[in-house]
Amino acid sequence: MFMEIKNDLQELDVVCDKVNAFCAEHNLSERYHDIVLILDELITNIVSYAYPEGGEHIFSLKIERCDDKICICLTDDGIPFDPSSLSSPDTESSLEERKVGGLGIFLVRQLSEALEYSRVDNKNQLLIKVSVEKKEE
Repeated sequence: MFMEIKNDLQELDVVCDKVNAFCAEHNLSERYHDIVLILDELITNIVSYAYPEGGEHIFSLKIERCDDKICICLTDDGIPFDPSSLSSPDTESSLEERKVGGLGIFLVRQLSEALEYSRVDNKNQLLIKVSVEKKEE
């Protein structure tokens, strides 16, 4: 599945519909919610932070099944940002003592098997791999 997305949060509804169809087609319905949570977080970050100068931009999403993984690739021409370089947030301290932010990427890491970033041709490329089989709790 490949789609181009405008930097508009209303695009998330279209993404969810396409992901639902992809999951149904590839017998991955039990992974739908995790994939949507991952994409909601990452797409929201792109729309909210990648283009500080504003204006309309288009970025891409590609999802494919790669053997026992679901490979998700997001590519945008926004400012450089490597979410894989972020340290894990403090989840032990009380809410009052914690710094704001970082929990979304933490959630993405928890739901995925791999998070790989590269900057190619002045574009951010983020590859996320999600296991076809849901992790045991």
